[in-house]
Amino acid sequence: MESCPKVKNILLLDSEGKRVAVKYYSDDWPTNSARETFEKAVFTKTQKTNARTEAEITMLESNIIVYKFVQDLHFFVTGGEDENEVILANVLQGFFDAVGLLLRGNVEKKEALENLDLILLCIDEIIDGGIVLETDANLIAGKVATHSLDSGAPLSEQTISQALATAREHLTRSLLK
Repeated sequence: MESCPKVKNILLLDSEGKRVAVKYYSDDWPTNSARETFEKAVFTKTQKTNARTEAEITMLESNIIVYKFVQDLHFFVTGGEDENEVILANVLQGFFDAVGLLLRGNVEKKEALENLDLILLCIDEIIDGGIVLETDANLIAGKVATHSLDSGAPLSEQTISQALATAREHLTRSLLK
């Protein structure tokens, strides 16, 4: 019987292997210390690779791990050994690209920590209970932006289209005075 693809966890670690944002959907790691041990093992196994241009795939403890690095951030998506690597790679790419959109191309640890709420919302839009909901970065970033934006937010916290709409509104008001 075919089942829908499941993700065991999604990890965003810094260049030292420390947590930035993580979400687990599997009972394979029941305690926080087991999770930290797994994260350290994943980081140690992948840190010598150069996964900056394209996603790389590896196996660890009968799990498939798809990963990609940018600046000082390391993105990981883990699935069971029976999962389709292409689907896991699509999840990773959707997460990676959505974070890039939400952080306006400034994908680095400092910016990620300042916008941690957006990254966690992004993860929630991609996966629910281990089931993949969405992999299109534009849709993910759009949903996150609408969740997090209130109309009084400063321009620096608005998406480009929202900022343009705000600017258009201000221009219209100034012309009508």
